[in-house]
Amino acid sequence: MLTSFFGKSSPINYLLLSIFLVLFCVLHGILTENSFSQGLSILQLFVVAGLLVFSLLLLDFFVRKNHLNHSNTFAIFLFSCMVGMLPIATNVTITGALVLQLLAFRRIFSFTSSKNMERKILDASLWIFLASYFYFWSLLLFGVLYIALFKVNNSKLRYYFIPFIAALGVFLLATAFFYLKEDSFTWFFHYPKKISLDFSVYGNIQYLIFITLIVSIVIWTGFTRISNLSEVPKKNRGNYMLIVHAVWVSLVLAAFSPQKTGAELLYVIAPTAIQVGTFLEKKQDIWFKELLAWLFLILPVTLLFI
Repeated sequence: MLTSFFGKSSPINYLLLSIFLVLFCVLHGILTENSFSQGLSILQLFVVAGLLVFSLLLLDFFVRKNHLNHSNTFAIFLFSCMVGMLPIATNVTITGALVLQLLAFRRIFSFTSSKNMERKILDASLWIFLASYFYFWSLLLFGVLYIALFKVNNSKLRYYFIPFIAALGVFLLATAFFYLKEDSFTWFFHYPKKISLDFSVYGNIQYLIFITLIVSIVIWTGFTRISNLSEVPKKNRGNYMLIVHAVWVSLVLAAFSPQKTGAELLYVIAPTAIQVGTFLEKKQDIWFKELLAWLFLILPVTLLFI
């Protein structure tokens, strides 16, 4: 059964899911309309596929490291299936920003340990700023960072100022870079991006099904997660609820996209996969779990040919 197979951690799981990601990335590149007329190269395809496989391994690493799920591969299974639903084979920028955001999450979810806190906050801040170069609204992830800081036991006042120090350092380095490159200090005025209110692309049946599924499952599993909070050990409650905040911040982050192409929905996938993965591992009804897992597996194949 599908849930039994991914309910355990095994090297074959990682291999199969990596092949699944590469396969769907290539298929989307071949089948997506106008993909080759837009200059899509084989190299570009495999760069995106490589970034997605790295994202999968990175997600599994910080989920396991911070005990967000138990010893299973539900999160990366759901991550792979949801990625397979989106035609993002041509978008190196979006997938690059995803990797940087996951690197930031890796640091943010490690705040439960007070060891090297200043370094963790600085690292997370720098990853977010770097991600914002590729996708400006990645800056909204500072909301997740500060929520995590509020949950830190014996949090010190200086912790809250570290992101501002990181911002100053990034600003000075970027200013120096653009002055040498363009002989201009005006880069900052072109840095912020406007929010697009044109959601017409989401009228496409492929995106409509994806959004309906994600919003439904996020609301449902979110309420389930909150209602089960009392069953979670006190030391794990911070990150347990932080996932809920990360999901909603990611939804806003995608909605704020300066240009709606559908690829921005990729940012919602990682925290959603963790939240739904926890739901699958705790749900006692085996047939319902199996049905939900098969739904996620079948949808990428179905949407590929719509």
